[in-house]
Amino acid sequence: MLELKISRLQDTLATARVLDESKINTDSVQMLTKVKIKNTANGAVMEYTIVGESEANFREGKLAVGTPIAKALLGHKKGEVVDVQVPSGLIKFEILDISI
Repeated sequence: MLELKISRLQDTLATARVLDESKINTDSVQMLTKVKIKNTANGAVMEYTIVGESEANFREGKLAVGTPIAKALLGHKKGEVVDVQVPSGLIKFEILDISI
């Protein structure tokens, strides 16, 4: 069991890359960008950073790239309204801001 955990960590480290923040484009939502969105139905404003699956932590505002919300937001720009299909139905989010 412990060997399996060690093996997974080694695989993660072997494929890890250090990213230069100055080269991250904030024109559209992508990995490691912080996105502020507004639920158009109720006006609730939320802010999330799009991260890899292993870094996700909803309490800290870190949203895994594989979640329905993150998948729907990827590639969209500030001002766009994005339809997000979640288990409870369809939600529309307006992208208010994209930053690092």
